[in-house]
Amino acid sequence: MKPRYSIILSSSALAILVVVQAYNILITFETKKEQFDTNYGMMVRQALYGFDSQFPISQSDSLMLYLDNYGETMIYQNPDAFSFGFADTTNAKIISVYSNILQTYRNPDSYLKAYLENADADPEFKSGYYISELELLNFDRSIPIYKDTTNNIPSGLKNALLVDTYDIEGNYFKIRYTYFVDFTHKTSIIYRDMIITLALAVFTILIVALVFTLTVRNMIKLKRLSDMKTDFINNMTHELKTPLSTIAVASTTLSDENVPKNHEKVRQISQLIHKQNKHLSELIDRILDVSIWEKDQVRLKKKALNIHEFISEKVKLFEMENHAKPLKIHTEFHIKSEIVHLDEIHFTTVLNNLLGNAVKYSTENPCIKVDVASDKNLTLSISDNGIGMSKEEQKHIFDKFYRVGKGDFKTVKGLGLGLYYVKRIVDAHEGNIELHSVPGKGSCFTITIP
Repeated sequence: MKPRYSIILSSSALAILVVVQAYNILITFETKKEQFDTNYGMMVRQALYGFDSQFPISQSDSLMLYLDNYGETMIYQNPDAFSFGFADTTNAKIISVYSNILQTYRNPDSYLKAYLENADADPEFKSGYYISELELLNFDRSIPIYKDTTNNIPSGLKNALLVDTYDIEGNYFKIRYTYFVDFTHKTSIIYRDMIITLALAVFTILIVALVFTLTVRNMIKLKRLSDMKTDFINNMTHELKTPLSTIAVASTTLSDENVPKNHEKVRQISQLIHKQNKHLSELIDRILDVSIWEKDQVRLKKKALNIHEFISEKVKLFEMENHAKPLKIHTEFHIKSEIVHLDEIHFTTVLNNLLGNAVKYSTENPCIKVDVASDKNLTLSISDNGIGMSKEEQKHIFDKFYRVGKGDFKTVKGLGLGLYYVKRIVDAHEGNIELHSVPGKGSCFTITIP
C-alpha cells in the first residue's frame, strides 16, 4: 500500500476512534445522569414524604386560608371578571402571588437539606414551584387564570428533578402545581462518577494519536531516506562510470596492436590509468569511511597548530589546485591565540569540502571570504556568493547523502557526503557548525570549536 493511502486510512481510523469515544462518553454521561436522577429522586421523594407527614395541621390550614383569602379578594374586587376575565398582566400577578404563598408557607427546603446531609448526599440545591393550572372559584362559577396545555417543563427547569405534583382546591381557588429540585453540583458529580471512563477514553485517543504521528513522521523520514538513497546510487553510478570508462578505454588502447605505440604515449596512458585508479580508490575509501563512522566514533589525532599558518597554507594550496577557475578568496584573521589543537588531516578535509562547495555551487565567478578568529574559541567562517539554500534545504544539509541544487547544479559531482563528514568532524572536536543562507545570495558556514 502506498504511504499516501496508508496515511489517509490511518487518519480516517483515528477520526472514527475519536467519534466512537465521544459517542461512548455521551452515552455514559446520559446513563450516569439517569442513575443520578433515580437515586437523588428517590431520596428527595422520601424526604418530602417525611416532610408532609410532619407538616403541622395549623400550618396547612394557614396555607389554605391565605390562598382562599387572596382568591376571595381578587373576585370581589373585580365583579366583572366572571364575564370578561382578567387582563393578562393581572393573571401573571395572581400566579406570582400564589407561587410566593406556596414558597412561604409550604417550603420543605430546610428539611430536605438536613435529610440529604444525613444520607451523605450533596445538599446543595435550588427548588421551586411551577403552577401548571389555576382557577378562581365562586360557587358554581370559575375564572380561568392559567392552564398549561403543552405539558412542557419550563426551560429553566429542564435539568431539575420533578419531585411531585399536587392538586389543591379551596372555596375560592383551584390549583395544580409541581415541586422541582435542581441540584447545583449535578454535572460535576456525574463527571466525577465517570472519571475512569473519561481518563481511559482520553488516554486511548492520545496513545493512538501519538502512534499515528510517529508512524507518519517515520514514513516521511523513510521516504526522504529512500529518495536520498536513490540519489546516492545514481551519483555513485555516475562517479564510478567515469574512471572505469577511462581505464577501459586506456587499457583497450594499450592492448590494441594496430595503434602505434611509443614510450611517451604509453607513459601518458599509464599515468591516466593510475590517476583514475586513485580516484576510484578514493571513492571507495569515502564510502568505507562512512561505514566505519556508523559503527564507531571518529578518532581524532589532535596536535598543536599555528592557525594563521595552517589556514593560509590550505587556502593557498586550494587556489593552486583550482587555478584554472576565476576564483577569488579573501582571508581575514583576528587572532589573539595562534596555537590551536586540531586533527590536521580531518580539519584539512573540512576546509577543502567547504571551499569546494563554495566553488561548485556558484553561478558566477566564485568569491569566497574566510574569516578566522581565535581567542577562547576558534571561529572559522566561510561565506560565498553561490546559489544559496532555502529554509527546507538548510534543515537537511548535514544529512548523509543529501545534495542541494536544482537544474544544472544536480549534475555537480558528489556523493552527498561532504557536509555530513564536516558535521561529524566538528562534532568530534566538540564544536558547533551553523549555516546562514539566502537563496540567490550565497551561504555562510560558521564553525566554532572550544
